[in-house]
Amino acid sequence: MVIASTRPIGSRIKVVDEIIESLRQQIVSGKLGNGARLPTEKELAQQYAVSQPTIREGIRALETLGLVEVQHGSGTFVRSQGGYALALSLQTLLQLEGVSILEVLQVRQLLGRQSIQTAAQMATDEEVERIRLSLLALDRLEEVSTVEEVLRRVIDFQRTISVACRNPLLHTLEVFLVTLLLEVQVIPPRKRGVKYWRERAVAFQNDRRKIFEGIEAHNISVAVAAMESYFEHQRERFVEDKALGALNLSDPRLIEGLAEMVRQMKTA
Repeated sequence: MVIASTRPIGSRIKVVDEIIESLRQQIVSGKLGNGARLPTEKELAQQYAVSQPTIREGIRALETLGLVEVQHGSGTFVRSQGGYALALSLQTLLQLEGVSILEVLQVRQLLGRQSIQTAAQMATDEEVERIRLSLLALDRLEEVSTVEEVLRRVIDFQRTISVACRNPLLHTLEVFLVTLLLEVQVIPPRKRGVKYWRERAVAFQNDRRKIFEGIEAHNISVAVAAMESYFEHQRERFVEDKALGALNLSDPRLIEGLAEMVRQMKTA
């Protein structure tokens, strides 16, 4: 059951904002669990003593934030997607601040150093096996026919490593940044074919193998050194491509492409 806020609605902030925050708190606290069906608009309007259009506006905002899903004819259900919500906020922040692609890469490196140390120390046999399989998938890129699948396999290798560090925030940030760094290279007019991306991915495969060997052996120094080499080679590619290295995330050419990237995270 939804619990209306005890603070007088409309006393200090816009009524709909109060309703959004009340429902958001109940979702993130678990009072409204993932998959739970919200009361009808009419029932919520009665509980909050507001009109149904006001409730409808609040529900639309929660849907935009990735907290609920409206199924027409069935109702509104909690669909908590923390990764999407964080990606949406980060996209806005990075673009408002005009963050450069090299600054994104720098933060990605800082996070990657932490995750590789933890993964090398803590990865279970099952997690090591997942990393191994993601590495093998990158050895079989000749079977891939789309750029999207090449990128998915590259991201999956990093994803399996960050999962092993058992830090949900670090994992979500890393996946977002890895995806972003790849997407800015394929958004038109920089679009290149699958052959280019196969070759690009293969160029870093030796670094990935050494990273895996360090994790498999639980040898932190080997894993960290391999990851540092991987990042250095990545940075060299970005710097060599002067047009790419000069990009910032407020570039009009990137706006819609990055928005689509974040929307895809909502449906993933």
